[in-house]
Amino acid sequence: MENLKQDLELLYSLQDYDIKIEKIKEEIAAAPDLIKEKLGDLENKKAETEEKKKNYVALNSLRKEKEALLDSKEKNVAKHSMELNSVKSNDTYKALLLEIEKAKADKSVIEDEILELMEKIDVEAAVVKQTETELKEFEQKTKNEISYLENSSKKLEADIAGLEKEREDFKHKVNPQILQQYERIREGRDGQGICIVDGESCGGCGMVLRPQLINQAQKCHELVFCDNCSRILLKK
Repeated sequence: MENLKQDLELLYSLQDYDIKIEKIKEEIAAAPDLIKEKLGDLENKKAETEEKKKNYVALNSLRKEKEALLDSKEKNVAKHSMELNSVKSNDTYKALLLEIEKAKADKSVIEDEILELMEKIDVEAAVVKQTETELKEFEQKTKNEISYLENSSKKLEADIAGLEKEREDFKHKVNPQILQQYERIREGRDGQGICIVDGESCGGCGMVLRPQLINQAQKCHELVFCDNCSRILLKK
């Protein structure tokens, strides 16, 4: 009775090519999504940077408003001080003094607010600068990673072409009838049509095998298939 051990071992070696080719194809297929994800991360980083800039811009805008208000108060003080020299009435004189004091008090409050704002602006300026530096570094890192993925995909395409040629040459060593069975099975089994018997289980699906199947696989007188996944069984 014919022993298929050598044929099955050749088939198992052929499957190594199929597994490698399939794995590379998955890497190539995943590259566009990875690139899209990295570009999305970059856009999020840019949005975060712009958000921090908005706070810095808002504080500067508020500072300018306060400075304009301070200038208005200073002009009021100067105006009322000039008016003191020309008033005739004592009541009017006292009223102007009150206006001047009030304007000076307002000025003091505004000056404190401006100083406080300037401190916050200095802090935010440092944050924005740091964030922009980080963004620039992140952009370069993303650019490098995308370039790597694109170049890797091209290299992987070349690797597949090489492996497919090697597979084509190697398959002629395999029994054509067995090869035909293998090709049919592997199409629906994640690219694997043959697996090793692992102890008492199928190395493909993990199902516990009947002792009779294990015995038949050991003898290698015929093709033996897993009852669960239908893969060809090889007993080492």
